[in-house]
Amino acid sequence: MKTILVPTDLSSITHYALDVAVDLARTYEAEIVLLHTVLNEFTPMADCVTGMAYDIGPVYEQSQKEAEEILNKLAENPRYTGVTIKTRLGSTIDGLIHCINEQPADLIVLASKGASGLMEWLEGSHAELIVRHANCPVLVVKQPLGHFHPKRIVWAIDVDEQLKQPHPSPFLLADQDLHQFVYVQTPSDHKQPEAIHTWMQEYALAKKINAYSLDIRTDKTVATGILNYAKDKKADLIVLYTHGHKGLRHWIEGSVSEDVLNHASMPVLILRV
Repeated sequence: MKTILVPTDLSSITHYALDVAVDLARTYEAEIVLLHTVLNEFTPMADCVTGMAYDIGPVYEQSQKEAEEILNKLAENPRYTGVTIKTRLGSTIDGLIHCINEQPADLIVLASKGASGLMEWLEGSHAELIVRHANCPVLVVKQPLGHFHPKRIVWAIDVDEQLKQPHPSPFLLADQDLHQFVYVQTPSDHKQPEAIHTWMQEYALAKKINAYSLDIRTDKTVATGILNYAKDKKADLIVLYTHGHKGLRHWIEGSVSEDVLNHASMPVLILRV
């Protein structure tokens, strides 16, 4: 792992992600790119009362200057001494996702409070948007952490042949003595336990996993089952896969990974299928 990307809206929870990114950067001798996007709109706008046009260019320039100062202050935090943190400003005229994907990275680390209720259904969260479009694994941090070295990792799996393909992790997750997997069965899922265990054996063989445990849980939704299981196991990291569906298919089917990251209290690592 050479490059870790940390997108930020400059909110107070930015340090949740930056602390973890720095911890990983020290371990793997990686550098960090701290990215913020500023509204960039030079088109003259008309005052709704007077009808007179005005140029908001100066407003953008001021916003850019303020954002640059905050980014530099974050990067120069004494706690991060010894780690290379490069700051970058993007603009929404290019698109947040474009800025993220044009910056080569092995891992994206971001902080999120998640979304819930009507806001989740209508807009979701920035974390969801990034997870849906990112080209590399995404680690979502939900609260302040000390040293990031997860020991109680829960892997959520589905019976999907694509999961057996190589999906290298951005940081070591294979140093566990026992891999803990969970498969959540909903009322509409009629797969037989024997078939699930057979698939898991094939998955473990393909991934060269020697020791593992698979629990099959039942719940009303897959996301709820994963979250309940992780809570029961006192997990300090949830790992799951996403297909990154977009558009109408995403709106109809939804995404288990996005539901989990919106409501989890522990970090969530999402690997793209």
